[in-house]
Amino acid sequence: MATILDLPDEIHLLVGEQLSPKVLYSCIRVCRSFYSAYIPCLWSDIRVKQYKGNSISPDQLRANAHRVETINYSSTLTNDYYTIVYPRLQTMTTSTYFADRKESTFLQVQPHQKVQFARLHPTIRKLSFDQPDCPSREFWEVVETEWKDFESLDLSGVVLEDVVDVFWRVCDRLKRLSLTGVRLSKDLPVLSTLSFSRLRQLTIVKYLWSSKDIPYHNWPLQLLEQVKKSEGLRLLRWDVVDIPFPSHMVMDAFEEGCWSELCELYVGGPSCTDKDLASILRLLPSRRLTCFDRSSDSLGPLTYSCLREQYFSHLQDLRIGRRCTGVSSAMAQEMLTECVHLVSFDVPHIFVRDIATAPKSWGCSGLENLKIYITKQEEDEARWEGQVFRQISRLRRLESLDLQRNPYMYSDTMRPGAIRQLETLDFRLSPLSSTMSNDNHSNIDGNNSCSEDDIRCWSSLVLLQEFLFDGDKQELGLEEALWMTEHWRDLWCICGEFRGVKGDDVGELEKVFREKGISYFD
Repeated sequence: MATILDLPDEIHLLVGEQLSPKVLYSCIRVCRSFYSAYIPCLWSDIRVKQYKGNSISPDQLRANAHRVETINYSSTLTNDYYTIVYPRLQTMTTSTYFADRKESTFLQVQPHQKVQFARLHPTIRKLSFDQPDCPSREFWEVVETEWKDFESLDLSGVVLEDVVDVFWRVCDRLKRLSLTGVRLSKDLPVLSTLSFSRLRQLTIVKYLWSSKDIPYHNWPLQLLEQVKKSEGLRLLRWDVVDIPFPSHMVMDAFEEGCWSELCELYVGGPSCTDKDLASILRLLPSRRLTCFDRSSDSLGPLTYSCLREQYFSHLQDLRIGRRCTGVSSAMAQEMLTECVHLVSFDVPHIFVRDIATAPKSWGCSGLENLKIYITKQEEDEARWEGQVFRQISRLRRLESLDLQRNPYMYSDTMRPGAIRQLETLDFRLSPLSSTMSNDNHSNIDGNNSCSEDDIRCWSSLVLLQEFLFDGDKQELGLEEALWMTEHWRDLWCICGEFRGVKGDDVGELEKVFREKGISYFD
């Protein structure tokens, strides 16, 4: 009888691509055949940072360089790492962490060493650059002339005056361009000769804390005007704190016949009126919207009505984040019920009452990422909370479940006072009930997926990788922690307070998470 060990290495590699690093490590430890088959999977995508006592040395990287396809280089790395050649490298990320600035080796690599690294890797297709030093003109010239298949740039940093022309020429070749907190040393115009004809995704972001002393002036608007020439643009994200969303420019583009493929729209920054945003959605040439993000400002009634009337049957990614006002619990329930193709969903809050008393269950059975604060009102019936647990238990594809009140560390003052005073679900394990009355299932579709009224219902969430919750009104203990780690085998991150764990048990809690390879944040 054939077993998995009899499969060729090519099939093993395809299987390995679907497994988490935790599972791959387990396979490698128990079987020599798995070791040879899955080691390439572990080295194909790596992050390199000089942690004390936990670093990947240059010699280790050289020995496995032929396996590396995606790599993340920390800003603390020294010159030795930039002399390594990765013959299959396609994705390069250079990142800076807050703690890096305190390291003695912070930014010791010289600009010419990064230029040499660029020359050694003409196979790179995607570059994500987030470091304080500015790429030199020579660096961008190498990218322009030698990276023949380069198609994606995610830049956060400075573009110097002598670099601007070659930088925009590089951007003109791209399919995906993301500029986050990018500063131009002078407000030089975008070259009018460029067409951006290959561009499919454009992101322009500037947050309150990025480059706040240096205004963006006109270059984002000039860039968007030039991008009108891109016939295949599918994604537009604009979240610039000092330039309002250019709603009339976007509407003009639609009326001129531009962007016929646009189906992903992310609107942030200073206010875009409800009327303008609704008009944009109604004029959308493609007549379909798969992704919509309104994470700041407000969601007006005209915009919501347009989404409901035209796009609920298309939406896959719907984000109306915690900073956005104008979203009621009833609206959240309606979206979860009617947007049947949702994969990712993010709204401020929903009441237990609205979930439990709804005539229909949620229609988004394929949901993978859910971010919502589920809160109880004082007059809610006790049995309703169990119905909420059962409703979520049906989302069997969930990989991330974020039930925090303020997941982005926003101040509570940014939420309605009435919501701040209410309590979240109770995640404690209660004594098992003997039987449940038919009443407990009457308002959910009748498919009894579990027999408990608490978190035990979520044993069905076998794909869950992240769980984030509020523990301010309850005391979760070791029992709950052990249950989570035993039932959610792919779990790699827990964020929330286990207030019931005290004294000597604190070390035991940390040991449980450490042995399971789970990152824990309270």
